[in-house]
Amino acid sequence: MTEVTEESRKQFLKQLPNKLTIGRIAVIPVLLILYPLDIDVLNIFCAALFAIASFTDFLDGYLARKYDSVSALGALLDPIADKMLAASCLLLLAYAKTIFPLMAGLLICRDIAINGIRLVSLKYNYDIVVSEVGKWKTGFLGVAILCLLINRPVFDLPINLIGMITLWIGLGLSLYSGWEYAQSFLRFHNNRKKSL
Repeated sequence: MTEVTEESRKQFLKQLPNKLTIGRIAVIPVLLILYPLDIDVLNIFCAALFAIASFTDFLDGYLARKYDSVSALGALLDPIADKMLAASCLLLLAYAKTIFPLMAGLLICRDIAINGIRLVSLKYNYDIVVSEVGKWKTGFLGVAILCLLINRPVFDLPINLIGMITLWIGLGLSLYSGWEYAQSFLRFHNNRKKSL
């Protein structure tokens, strides 16, 4: 009986990463419905929901590696879920006039462009590895979005100012890492053409 229970627990933990990723996507309609209502309690709730969803991004990767359950579906869904969540929140912040629409547009368009480059590179079995700058970008944007969703002082901390500073840093890192990915693919493409 113990072995069956242990086996079922391991099976659950192996399936959990993909469930967490799908949960991250499921959060998006809730944010899109509740945040525009512009009620303080709901805004804080949405910020907390975003924080929990962002944490699941770290958790699903950790669990997938620990329980050797990295799958093609998970590898496909995980970055899509991250970008959908971030893009939705950026649109909400632009709608609320908390950030400039130009900033939201640049960040979203950069992600679409890089996803396009990744898809083309997969056709040639070329894997564009996530750079350190890209990882830092994700961290800064996560902090920025969380702070700007709250958008009010907390324990006398200037949350809005922290959010704007980290957003500008995140934007800079986003554009730079996007340029790095594009350069990496162009080098591969040019080398491939020379070898044909």
